[in-house]
Amino acid sequence: MKPIHYLLYICAVVLLSACDGGDIPDRVYQVDEKGCTVKMTARMSGLDEWEGTGYTLAVAGFTQDSKFALLQKALPSSVEDGQPISLVLSNIGSEVRTVEVSLTNSLRKRIITLASVDMADYSDNGARDTILLDLGTIDVGRFGVLQTGVFNRACIQCHGGNGRSAAGLDLTEGKAQSDLVDVPSTRREGMLRVASGDAEGSLLHQILNEGGEDLLTQNHAEILSSQFKSNLEEVSRLIDSWIEHLAP
Repeated sequence: MKPIHYLLYICAVVLLSACDGGDIPDRVYQVDEKGCTVKMTARMSGLDEWEGTGYTLAVAGFTQDSKFALLQKALPSSVEDGQPISLVLSNIGSEVRTVEVSLTNSLRKRIITLASVDMADYSDNGARDTILLDLGTIDVGRFGVLQTGVFNRACIQCHGGNGRSAAGLDLTEGKAQSDLVDVPSTRREGMLRVASGDAEGSLLHQILNEGGEDLLTQNHAEILSSQFKSNLEEVSRLIDSWIEHLAP
């Protein structure tokens, strides 16, 4: 028998004898974990409000120059309101600049940020202790996301109560929804600040869209665009979606 034929013969015998011993065990792959880990903890309410909307609440990593998540892990919508939740995002490479709890769309584009960790604050990109991101107790339902990600970020400087409520409108937590929904405007007679179920008929919608700069003394679209430079249109659509889902 030629040497090459003999070698093939030996290989075949070894393979057949291995298979003849019963079930073939599953392969085990060893993966070397690189980068770092962020662990988000919180007690959340309203997670189930995002089911079927095309949006995802997630812990996501973003590079410095992109508004699309490089990696993300969705928060489970099945968690009951008020129950503790933890989610770990691992293998975060040095190219990731921020890790955020964000609302993203179907393309993983950032719409609203609820909390963020600046990875530049951590110089060692090798093995390290887990970075903790504790949100405490937070409402992440439709209105809760707007409160944390939009009103708290861009509106309460003028509509913040304590003598700073322009037009008598208080957009701080616990006050914003009751001051907005089905409340007549003090600046545009005959209009509601937010008309339940009717986004286009709401003053809030109109001042954030084309022509809205002429409705009030302040250009609110311009004010918001200073905080949402690349996604004001998506934020406006999200506000419209909340209004449309309000019971008339």
